[in-house]
Amino acid sequence: MTPPSSVDLPALGRYLDGSALPADRALVEAWIGADPARRAAVGALQAAWGADERRLAAPYDTDAAWTRFVTRWGSPRRRGRWHGAIAAAIVAAVIGGGAAWWLGRDAQKVAQVPAMREYATPRGRRAILRLLDGTEIILNADSRLRAPIPFAARERDVYLEGEAYFRVVHDTARPFVVHTAAGTIRDIGTAFSVRAYRDVAHERVAVVEGSVALAATALRAGQVATRWRTGSVRVLRGASVSDEVAWTRGRLVFASVPLGEAAQALSRWYDLDVRVADQELAGRPVTGSYRDEPVAQVLTLITAAVGARYEWQGRSVTISTTRQAR
Repeated sequence: MTPPSSVDLPALGRYLDGSALPADRALVEAWIGADPARRAAVGALQAAWGADERRLAAPYDTDAAWTRFVTRWGSPRRRGRWHGAIAAAIVAAVIGGGAAWWLGRDAQKVAQVPAMREYATPRGRRAILRLLDGTEIILNADSRLRAPIPFAARERDVYLEGEAYFRVVHDTARPFVVHTAAGTIRDIGTAFSVRAYRDVAHERVAVVEGSVALAATALRAGQVATRWRTGSVRVLRGASVSDEVAWTRGRLVFASVPLGEAAQALSRWYDLDVRVADQELAGRPVTGSYRDEPVAQVLTLITAAVGARYEWQGRSVTISTTRQAR
C-alpha cells in the first residue's frame, strides 16, 4: 500500500478512540508509518488521549466535535490549505481540550504542546510539592494544579482549580504565571496565595511577599484582592493576609465570611457535604478560628453564632434556622 500524503482528522480521531473501520485503520497506520516524526507524535497523542478519556470518564465523540468545528469555522479544505491556527483549533475541538497536537498536512511539521503533570488533593487533605524550577507550592483540600514538563523557555505557566500557596523562585527571564478560570496572576518575585474554586463566585489573591500583577492591578505584600469571573478586581481594605493563608498552618479562619461560603470551606476541610437551607441564612456572616476541634464542635459554634442549627444524615449536614427546624 502506498502511504497517503495526508489523513482526515476525524479518521485520526476514530483511530485513536478505537472506533475506526479496518480499512480506515490501515490507511491511518500507513500514513503514520511513513514518517518517524508522525509515529512519535501520534504515540504521544495516544497517551494524552487515553489519559483525558479516563479523566473525563467518557469517550470522545470525534464526529460531533468535527461538526461543531466546521459549523463555527467552515471547512478548512475550502480554504485551500490548513492554516496553523485553524489546525490547532481543529485538534482542540476534536480532543475536547486535552493535550493538543497538530500533525501538519502540507509541511509535515509536528508542533507539540508540552506534557502536563497534574497534582490533585482530595477533600480533607493538603499537599506540599516542589516544581522543577524550585518553586514550592502548598495545595489546599479539593484542589488541582497542572504544570508543563518542562516549562517553556520564556514563561512558566501553571493552571489552578482550587486553592494554593506559591513561594516562587523568581526568574526575570521567565515570569511565573498562574492561570485560573477568571484570568491570570503574574508573579513579580513573590509568595502569594490564590483561592479559585469553581463553586465560589469570586477568586481571592493574598500577597505575603513581593508583588503580583492581577490583570491591570498591582498587588503588594500585605494586600488581598477579589476578582470576579467578569474580570472585575477589588482590593480589600483591612483584610488580613495572615488569615488568608492560615490554612497552610493547619488553621481554618473565617472573618465575616457568609455562612454559605463557610459551609463550602467546611465541606472541603472535613470531607463532608455541608449545605445551608436558605439564601437569607447563607448570607449571614461567620467569624471564628479553628484548628483541631472536632467538626461537631465547629458546627455547634458556628450555627449558634448565626441563630441556626444543624442536622446530620450520613456524611451530609444541613444548616437551617431554628424556626425552620421546629
